[in-house]
Amino acid sequence: MSKNLSEVLFSEKYNIQETSTLIANSCSKKNKKLHNSTMDGGEQAGWYRLLKLLQWAWQGLDIIDCYEVLAKISASTNQRSDPELLDTVIGFRSGNWSYEWSNKAMRYQKQANQFASNGNKEKAKKYYYLASQYYSVASYPHLKGDENSIQAQTLAYSNYRNAFEHDDHALLKEIHVPFEGKSIRCYLHLPNDHVIHPVVIVSSGLDALQCDVLPLFEKQLKPANIAMLTVDMPGVGFSNHLKLEQDTSRLHQAVLKYMSEVPWVDQSRVALMGMRMGGNALTRLAYVEPKLVRAGVSVGAAVGSIFDDINNFKKLPVMTLDCLASRMQLNNSDVNNLYQLCVPFSLVKQGLLGRKRIQTPLLSIGHAEDLMCNEQDLKLIARASWESESKIISKPPIFDSYLESLEYSAKWLTKHLQE
Repeated sequence: MSKNLSEVLFSEKYNIQETSTLIANSCSKKNKKLHNSTMDGGEQAGWYRLLKLLQWAWQGLDIIDCYEVLAKISASTNQRSDPELLDTVIGFRSGNWSYEWSNKAMRYQKQANQFASNGNKEKAKKYYYLASQYYSVASYPHLKGDENSIQAQTLAYSNYRNAFEHDDHALLKEIHVPFEGKSIRCYLHLPNDHVIHPVVIVSSGLDALQCDVLPLFEKQLKPANIAMLTVDMPGVGFSNHLKLEQDTSRLHQAVLKYMSEVPWVDQSRVALMGMRMGGNALTRLAYVEPKLVRAGVSVGAAVGSIFDDINNFKKLPVMTLDCLASRMQLNNSDVNNLYQLCVPFSLVKQGLLGRKRIQTPLLSIGHAEDLMCNEQDLKLIARASWESESKIISKPPIFDSYLESLEYSAKWLTKHLQE
């Protein structure tokens, strides 16, 4: 299926709406260097997307590959929707973001197919996984209605599953959680299936897929004998039909309660981990369901300052504003109007953070001057309960410190899940 699907998807197309034009905006789409959003990667002048090179390297992508793809996009002479933005080539053809990243992904997929046919499962697993990650970047930032993105997502997830099918020791289970008349697909990663395991429910931000966080499991949670269940945020991936609303944790609450139906995990030992808006959802869930949650980790969580001050909100990159609008099923990301609709996302305004303490210990990780989650937010989360704490990154290189914090998180979660 994958081969036939790929052949259909890789024919050039010229009449597909370009990603940066899907969401209308009153200002230029060009990234203005108003603020260095340290936890997200680089805002580069001349690009619509944030270039998350260190994040992609952590996911397993080759940096040389990444620069090669970016160079092809930069050098393209094909028509762009905005001549000043390099990653806005119209259609699915040379120079288009999805096209170039998908071409790179296809090479890894073909190599994986070859290894699989030769019976080399180890190499097949590695290359299917790498293909999935390049397809995920091809889909990025995963805006609703983006035809190129939807095609790349399909291949990202199919290659991700193929990677696990070629590993006799890895265990990937698809969990289908009933929610609002439909079924939400989540991935459960297990250290083994000999015993039931404590589990961490993980969600990333609004511009990431659940197949992007495998290194967290492989390097941090699996060695601690902890399972990982990934969930796409509303409006993204397998949850793309859902609308992001003030109750950001409603999907995750359904997932949390469904743990009692999953035979491989210990429902009495469930922890949460969220990045960006995933951190908002899972911090909120810790307040809503304190008896079902052992502990929670939030990484650069958008919980307060970004929604409590319009001046902070106006500094967000346009791509981030578009992601917010897309997840809320809006077709315009005008900053003034969007801000009014996003104010209810503040956990401070909701009367949670800073108002009452819960029994669930929370760990907040972030950079002191991070735009979406500043030091005040980190300390607010740390005051959520008597056992909560914050880990504030202040020294460069930021991403190295962030990876060290993930190691600390795993140890912190292990301690609370084993109590």
